Amino acid sequence: MAKEQFAYPASEQLFKQLEHLSQRSGVSRAAAFEDWLTAMVCALAAETKEGEYLAMVERHKAGKAGRRGVDLMGQMFGQLVTAMSETDADVLGDLFQGSITYGEAGQYFTPEAVTKLLAQLSIDPDARPENGKPLLVNDPCCGTGRMLLEASNVNPYVELVGQDIDARCTKITAINLGLRGRYGWIVCGNSLSGETKFAYRVGSFYHESPAGRRRGVIRDVAPEETPVPVLATRTRRQVSDLLAEHSPEPPKSSATGPIIEVPPWLARLEPRLVALDRDGGATDDGTPKVSESGRRDDPPEAGPSVQQTLF
Repeated sequence: MAKEQFAYPASEQLFKQLEHLSQRSGVSRAAAFEDWLTAMVCALAAETKEGEYLAMVERHKAGKAGRRGVDLMGQMFGQLVTAMSETDADVLGDLFQGSITYGEAGQYFTPEAVTKLLAQLSIDPDARPENGKPLLVNDPCCGTGRMLLEASNVNPYVELVGQDIDARCTKITAINLGLRGRYGWIVCGNSLSGETKFAYRVGSFYHESPAGRRRGVIRDVAPEETPVPVLATRTRRQVSDLLAEHSPEPPKSSATGPIIEVPPWLARLEPRLVALDRDGGATDDGTPKVSESGRRDDPPEAGPSVQQTLF
């Protein structure tokens, strides 16, 4: 069997926890990893995927409280969020490649230095949405979302469209984007044949659940609601025009209550407002604080991460 290899120390720490999860629940490492991905997606879904979570967690409930497999899932999620906050690296993709797939079928993810270069060469940092239409960037073989993340780093106004035939990659991409406050559509399917299995809308939203209002960043959508179906039947020259014409459907109600999507512009503004409040950047009446020089202080360049504001 291949030896595990990781690019980040946090990946190795998570790998040890994954082994414990596998042993506690009596399932394979690969099955434990897939169930952990499902648990994280459901945790970020604002109680819109409770049925899927409850069905999955039955495999990890054996044993005494504190010693069950399910008890490790929350701990591992916390470790992942902390690692992502500290490094902003694709720790989850590193763990997946280094201890689950070992590059099976040539599945090696693009090094992050290369994704940065390609994004800077191909993305216009000054482009903006026009006439109410989103500015979409598509990666038809997105892996764990590294290219999409770098595209949004170059231009934070883009919405991201990712497709991958591997359901595990689809979930990892959704988690990577959701925890970083990105907006987009992630589809599990074959980009060449047009076949799709399931899809997520990634972006901040509220869900009016029976237990009250909940906030999430990942929710199920029908594949036909995403920009992807139009791409499968068109030539390459037509793709950019079709993406420009695509207008997302308004959020729909879940089985347990309505969905209220937070507009991307407001989601981008929120960390700055949180930072202003944290740093005393506003007076008691809400107006910006005035510096000793007599001018208003500019907003900070960067606020706390989405992980900090959401969790």
